[in-house]
Amino acid sequence: MKHISLIFHTPSLRRQIMRRVYYSYALSLVSVPIFWQGMFLGGVTLLLANWLHVASIINNFLALPARETPQFAWSAFFGAFSNGETMTALVFIAFIIAAALVTRHFITVFFASPRFKFIRLSAKKPA
Repeated sequence: MKHISLIFHTPSLRRQIMRRVYYSYALSLVSVPIFWQGMFLGGVTLLLANWLHVASIINNFLALPARETPQFAWSAFFGAFSNGETMTALVFIAFIIAAALVTRHFITVFFASPRFKFIRLSAKKPA
C-alpha cells in the first residue's frame, strides 16, 4: 500500500494539480465583469494621462473663475474634435464611461447588497 500512495504524491503530479488550480483561479478572475471594466478603466486612464497633460489641465481649471469652468470644458472637448485630436476626445469619453461603470458596480456592491440584521434575543417567548 505504501508504494501506491507514493505514486500519487510525486512532484510532477503536485505540479499538475497546482497548475490546474491556478488555471481555474485565473479563469474565475477573468470571468467577472468588474475585472474587465477595471482593466479597461486602468488602460484608458494610462492613455488619458499619456495624451493629456493632467497637470496643465488642472492649472487651467484653477486659473478660471468657477462660473466659466463648464464652458471651458465644453469648448476644450469640441476643440479637440475640430483640431483633429479625435482619438484624445474618444479616449476621454471612454474614460468617463468606464469610471461611471466601475462606480456603479461599487455602489451596487457596497450599498445595495442585503444587510445583516441583528436579532435581539430576549427571555420572553413570543405569544
